Amino acid sequence: MTGLSVLLIVSGMMFGQVEQATPHTGLKIPPPSDGQHLAESLSKFRVAPAAFQDNSPAAEVMTFTLGQAADTSSGSTSTAGEGEVPEFGTAGSTRWTIHGGWGLDVHGSNQEIQAGVGLQYFLIDGFAFAPELNLWGFFQTGENSFGASLDLMFQWHFLRRDSWSVYGDFGIGLLGTTENVPYDGSQFNFTPQAGFGVTWDIGNNNRWYAGVRWHHISNASLYQNNPGRDSILVYTGINFPF
Repeated sequence: MTGLSVLLIVSGMMFGQVEQATPHTGLKIPPPSDGQHLAESLSKFRVAPAAFQDNSPAAEVMTFTLGQAADTSSGSTSTAGEGEVPEFGTAGSTRWTIHGGWGLDVHGSNQEIQAGVGLQYFLIDGFAFAPELNLWGFFQTGENSFGASLDLMFQWHFLRRDSWSVYGDFGIGLLGTTENVPYDGSQFNFTPQAGFGVTWDIGNNNRWYAGVRWHHISNASLYQNNPGRDSILVYTGINFPF
């Protein structure tokens, strides 16, 4: 068979079926049907696909890897650590608190109760500005009194571990009350205070905390009478990530 015959037979296989292939009549190759193209013809004989298909395990791994790369490039994966709550006490982190306390006047039987909320912003690792907004009830000689205070506190967590910390705090507040506190004092007072406390992790990055403070009340001689009052205040609360 001549080279021309071979070429014609191959062409016939690509573009149609060989109707006749005799030495007397030669080759009769029908033209391809409407829409038929080279890829369709090749798919019938699996010539081109067999040359390019690779069903080996290595090829499957490569396909999976390329698929992962495509997903990553399209932005479907999230950044590691995105949205995580900062570690307790990390500089720049913010938390908030809800708390309550009870105090006893060291010079008598006068008592006080406290309930409030607070904010905690860590200026540097372990050291926070921790203002509080408190409501008070004073049960004392003379008229009982109720009031509110803004206390500007600072906390230093000088022992800090993953699940607990020990801190010292200090600050001063402004207190306004419905009656004089003490009963022979004034309705406006300053409240310098200082103490110690502990925090303990209770899950979901929340912390229980408790402490004790020296809590002083006086008007700094803004009024004629300034008897002052010193109490030992015991308090507890929950600390939450902001």
